[in-house]
Amino acid sequence: MRRAFLVVLALGGLAPAPARAEPDAEPTPGRRFHGSVGAGGALLLTGDGGDRARLETAADVKLGGRYGALLAWRAIGDGRRGLATAGLVFEAGAARPRLVLDLHADLGADLDARAPLAGGGIRTTLGIAGPLGVVFDSGAYLVIDGVDGTRLQIQSSALVAVRW
Repeated sequence: MRRAFLVVLALGGLAPAPARAEPDAEPTPGRRFHGSVGAGGALLLTGDGGDRARLETAADVKLGGRYGALLAWRAIGDGRRGLATAGLVFEAGAARPRLVLDLHADLGADLDARAPLAGGGIRTTLGIAGPLGVVFDSGAYLVIDGVDGTRLQIQSSALVAVRW
């Protein structure tokens, strides 16, 4: 019994210190302007039209609250002009300054088919060091192009980003 007590006491002494907010962490109310700009690769899971690996670039901005705007140029490459989208972003959760989870709703156009689209997805921004981060985005976009050309394009992307 005495040995067990000493083992528990020793393990208790090895427990990590309580978590503390990082010095540059911001409180939720009254946050200032923040967002990210990034570029990287996209993988089209459906609605790809043949090729699956493409490029993507995106930028999001929030002006002090949980709501903001997102501009993106998705699924570019291999002679394709891709999807141009603009939308609203809602910060669903965050452990600032390292992790942000956003939901987004987008409207835009398929530049190759000259067709409108609507969609949305989930976007995770992970800080690596200083302003450098990685953005993981998964989304689904309904491209409305007549009876035969309408498709659901589901894609996932990983972007290297500068965040603030």
